[in-house]
Amino acid sequence: MYRSWLAVALADANEPEQAAEEARRVIGTSRDLASERAAERARTVLQRLKEYEDAPEAREVLASYGHLSLA
Repeated sequence: MYRSWLAVALADANEPEQAAEEARRVIGTSRDLASERAAERARTVLQRLKEYEDAPEAREVLASYGHLSLA
């Protein structure tokens, strides 16, 4: 959960590359957990990254995991 807050904070600080890196970690961890709370945080991080679709790192994460934001 900590990493999800960090990813959002990095996005808020206009650091999309680092936010995308943390997003990958969040998603990787949340996929291994049977927790709706963790899944919701992963969706929140993905939603926040959408603002940075022009950054290659964020675009890559969204292309790979964007479908999870619809779940």
